Order: sequence, then structure tokens, then C-alpha cells
Amino acid sequence: MSNNQFLQRVDALARERGLDPALILDHIERALQQAAFKRFDAKGDFTITIDRQTGEIRAFEDDQPVNLPDLGRIVANVAKQVFVQGLKETERDMVFEDFKPREHSIASGTILREERGLFVVGLGRCEAILPREEQIPGETYRIGAVIRAYVLRVEKKGARVRIVLSRTHANFVRELFKAEIPEVADGVIEVKGIVREPGRRTKIAVASSDQRVDPVGACVGMRGSRISKVTDELVGEKIDIIPWAEDPAQFIENSLKPARVLRISYDHFRDRARVVVSQDQLPLAIGKAGQNVRLSARLTRFKIDVMSEEEAAEGRAAAITALQPLVDAGLLDDFQREQFVDNHLDGLAAIAAQEPANILAVLDEARLDPERLAAMVAKADSLLTPEQRVDKDAIVSRRLDAERQAAEEQAREIAALEAEAAQAAQAAGVDLPTDTGVAR
Repeated sequence: MSNNQFLQRVDALARERGLDPALILDHIERALQQAAFKRFDAKGDFTITIDRQTGEIRAFEDDQPVNLPDLGRIVANVAKQVFVQGLKETERDMVFEDFKPREHSIASGTILREERGLFVVGLGRCEAILPREEQIPGETYRIGAVIRAYVLRVEKKGARVRIVLSRTHANFVRELFKAEIPEVADGVIEVKGIVREPGRRTKIAVASSDQRVDPVGACVGMRGSRISKVTDELVGEKIDIIPWAEDPAQFIENSLKPARVLRISYDHFRDRARVVVSQDQLPLAIGKAGQNVRLSARLTRFKIDVMSEEEAAEGRAAAITALQPLVDAGLLDDFQREQFVDNHLDGLAAIAAQEPANILAVLDEARLDPERLAAMVAKADSLLTPEQRVDKDAIVSRRLDAERQAAEEQAREIAALEAEAAQAAQAAGVDLPTDTGVAR
């Protein structure tokens, strides 16, 4: 092969791989040098250079020319292997650097083939995979069709880049909202939360930083023109757009729409929200197979119990009866019993599971005497049936879990604050002491 032909091959390879010809020549030089150095067992400084203009290859050992034909076919084969490996690593690094910034955004590609349930998607110069678990249930994928998906992960795997796509991730809906709704993309409307059961239903909470902009109306668009583009992309998946509210009770009420809520109260002792609706609204509030209340609980991060007005009245009557032994023992008067029931201390198990201090903190209006309250908790515990003791243990377990989670969340927040302070100090060139002074 002449030098001109060699350079033409390099140019053709560069165009095919989308690389700089100089980069390919650099790889060839390194590959030849590594292979020849081992073959020659060179004692001195061994170098190989390629003239970028003429394509001439020259070899030197301590500035003394080396006859290239003496290198032999073995050197050429070894150099080829080293070159191919180096070229693959360079392509991998370039693809990784190109796609890593696009992680957690939407990418469009063409479905190339199916492999054991997953689909391979062409994204220009590279391929990505859409695993079975990231596919919308019931959706049909055709070879050659253009598809949009959320870039879930971009990572190096050996000599390749593994790009994982998802159409089931909740953030896929978030990115679709950014793409179709300018106010979301501009930050005027903020997505406060989003939960999803792919292919079935999504609930998304939105808030506006501009009082003149209705967040729900802007997301829906005139005659549903905006939201329809999102639902079309999701193959008709139902989307509930919910106005976010700072008040937890209002947020829970909004999240359960279209069901109409009569009242909401919070059970501090079981860490649950109690929602009462009329009998005709109960199926709507719960949803098919509990879907509506399940998604609402995930969106608001509250455990939610939904009941009809009749069920609530029956439960209250049962609670008044359940607490009668404490009234008979002179440990609870009628007014206090009403306060207990209003705050969901509606059974002996619920009372026995509490620390007296917890009850005092919540029922400050009940005018409770601490010593009498401690005697009440002990009396309730002594009256428990085996079934009620199981209920008590479950309440205690949930409370301890909640306290542990709160402590872990606080520890994470402290660690984040300390890392932030350290980063700011490093940027300012200040050495922080071991104790950063962040309040615990």
C-alpha cells in the first residue's frame, strides 16, 4: 500500500467513525510503537512517527533509523490488535462524554431490533436498550419506528457505553411536560411532585410562581391541546393535574379529586390522614383497585385512610364504647373522651401504645394530669385482649419506624449542609475545622 493510499484509508475510517484523522494516526503510532518495542526488545529510546502530510512511517532507536520491513508481520498483527482496542476505547469515551450530560432527559431514536424482550434503539452514533421493565405495559413497539424515552443511565461497561432508556419512569412525564408546556420549561410553573403507575394513571402536582398563571389550566391548554400531546405519547395514560398546596389537608383533598371530600383529620398517633367522603363518593375516592388513594398517598407522602360518613359515625360510636372502661375507672371524663376520639385515640390499644408525653403534646386542650394519664395508659394496657395487644405492638412498631426515618432524614440534611459548607469554604480557600458548626 502506498503512502497516499494509507492516508486515504485513514480519512475514510475517520469519516466512518466520526473521528479526527489526526486522532486515528496518533493511535496507529502508539500501536506500532508498543508492538515494535516488544518485538525489537529495544534497549534505547524507540519511537515511530507518521508524517501527517505524506503518510510516511519512520522508526528510530536512539535517533538511529530502523528498517521497517525488519519489524515483520507479527509486529503488524500485534499493532492492529492494539490499534483496534485503542480505537474502541476512544469511541467509547467520546460517546460517554456526549451522552452523559443527556442523562435524565428525553432522547429520540429508532427501534432497531428486539433481543429477548428488550429493544435496541439507535441513537445516531450509538445504541441504547429499552429493557422489558422500562416498557409501558400493553404498548406495542415496531421495528423501524421512532421512539422517545427517558435516558435513565449512561455508564461505561468494558469497551462499550451502556445507555438505558425508560418509558415508565415518573420523570419521563416530567420531561414531556417541559417539552410541551413552555411555562414548565421556563420555570413559571413548577412540578412539585409526580407519581405514576405506567400505562394506567399519573398524578402530577403543579404550582405557579406567577399569580396570573393558572398552573392547571396552563398545563391542560385550550381544549386540552397541551395535555393531549403528553397523553398521546403515553398511549392514552390518564393524567391528573393537581394544584399543589402548602397546607397538607388541602393538598390531600386536591390529590383525591375528582372525589369530593367532606373532612380531613390527621391521626398523629398512627401517622395517618383520615379522609371522610359521602357514600356515593367513596368508590371515586378509592379508585379502581385502590389506585386513586394509593397514588394520592404516594404524591402527598401521607398514609391515607378513606371512609364514608356512615363508616366514620360507626367508628366514632365504637370508639366511645371502647373507652368506657377508662371512664368507669375514673381516669377519663366525658369531655376528655370526646377529645381522645377526635384525635383518633379511639381504642385501648391506641392508648396503651403511647408514651404519656406524646399524648400530652397532642391533647393540650384536654387538661390532662400527667400522673393520671400515666395511670390511664397502664390501665388500658392491662385491659388488652390478645388481639388488641397485636394492634398495640403494630402501632408501636410504626411509631419507632417513623422516628428512625425522621432521624435518618435529619442526618442526611446535616451531612448535606456540612458538604455544602465544606465546598463553599474550599472555593473561598478557607480551611474549616473538623466541627463545621452546623447545628445538630
